[in-house]
Amino acid sequence: MVTRVALRAVARDIRSGRRSASEELDRSLDVMRTVEPAIRAFVSVDEERLRAEAATLTDEAARGRFRGPLHGVPIAVKDLIDVRGHPTRGGSRVTDGRPATTDAPAVRRLREAGALILGKTATHEFAHGVTTPPTRNPWDVTRIPGGSSGGSAAAVAAGECTGALGSDTGGSIRVPAALCGVSGLRPRPSDIPTGGCLPFSPKLDTCGPIAGDAEDLALLFGVLSATRCTLDATIAGLRVGVVPAADLGDVDPEVLLAVEAGVRELVAEGATTAAVRVPPFAAWSGPRTVYVLHDFLTVHRAAGWYPHRAARYGEEVASYLALAETITAHERERAVRELHRLEALLRAGLEEVDVVVLPTTAIPGPTVEECAFTPDGGGRSPVVATLMRLCGPFSWCGLAAVTVPCGFTTGGLPIGLQVVGRDVPTVLGVAAQYQARTEHHRTVPALGLAAVPD
Repeated sequence: MVTRVALRAVARDIRSGRRSASEELDRSLDVMRTVEPAIRAFVSVDEERLRAEAATLTDEAARGRFRGPLHGVPIAVKDLIDVRGHPTRGGSRVTDGRPATTDAPAVRRLREAGALILGKTATHEFAHGVTTPPTRNPWDVTRIPGGSSGGSAAAVAAGECTGALGSDTGGSIRVPAALCGVSGLRPRPSDIPTGGCLPFSPKLDTCGPIAGDAEDLALLFGVLSATRCTLDATIAGLRVGVVPAADLGDVDPEVLLAVEAGVRELVAEGATTAAVRVPPFAAWSGPRTVYVLHDFLTVHRAAGWYPHRAARYGEEVASYLALAETITAHERERAVRELHRLEALLRAGLEEVDVVVLPTTAIPGPTVEECAFTPDGGGRSPVVATLMRLCGPFSWCGLAAVTVPCGFTTGGLPIGLQVVGRDVPTVLGVAAQYQARTEHHRTVPALGLAAVPD
């Protein structure tokens, strides 16, 4: 079986001289040339500049100079985040094609740690969606990769890079990471700077990493947050909350079974479980939609894009903006009150546990056809709302959340297990201990292309 090689292993090899930054770049570019016609994860790659930067990093390593723990490691960045020399289009024709002149703070921290910024990855238009056209899922190219950080998740899953940067407002890192069979972290809003990122809903926006496993996420989080992220080596005695199925709503039986098996692994490691009562996840959908639509419209008006460039928006996002225009101040105030009420209930339900474990998405990756936007047929398929249901409430509450692979359907599609808690080291520590007992995160799509040689 082909297995995934960790980002930290690549970093160690470069530091030891076993491979160079230029050689690792060559490997990434070779994989990209093979898989991009089918996956379409990247929207901007400057190969000439990359080779020059990799040569500099290789020369520095040969002289014993290492910028940081990511020296020479290629990292992809979602096209919602500024990278100097690349335009920040946000997956839209509304923005212009002028290259950014400076890096976003998160990207600057990656560079300062020695990372080689590989290029920009596809995003759903302005991060407002979960399909990320035209990117496809490496496990089955008839299916969506999730979104809105679908390009970043697909690039890691397909082996084009071992780490990527995304953004998550209501599930935009966790959903694609789960559907693509990789690991993704939504930090707390204050953990990683979001400057230089196109905003969606400022209270809820976060920037975070996608990688193969939780230990790689911890390495990336430490760089991105400018903190030391130490993971607890044991979960013995940890109190794990489990949400009753009735509160989750409809969940695919194979997804439920895989997550239940994941909880049993934690119990075998010494954790204890307790049922937690939280508001039904479906109760969040209406008020949260009102809130984020209002924010989205406010952001686009402030940027001068809407309604002045209304004709440039894709049909889906244009329909969301039109809907947002109908929301009254009273409706928004009522939605905020309801969200605060739900938050109080959710926090009360989690008081007696250290983390809560549940599915990341209620279903595995749907097909592109199942998610098609049909303006004459009522808009986006309800399948899309289903994908966000189990992530959005934790975003509103500002909690840390990570998704890791926990199995596969009988049809071979990845399933994600979500760990939610009060801080990043806690959720990553639980995820890392789970992955120490399992192998799901090591498996790559059967492309015959995605392996990094040992």
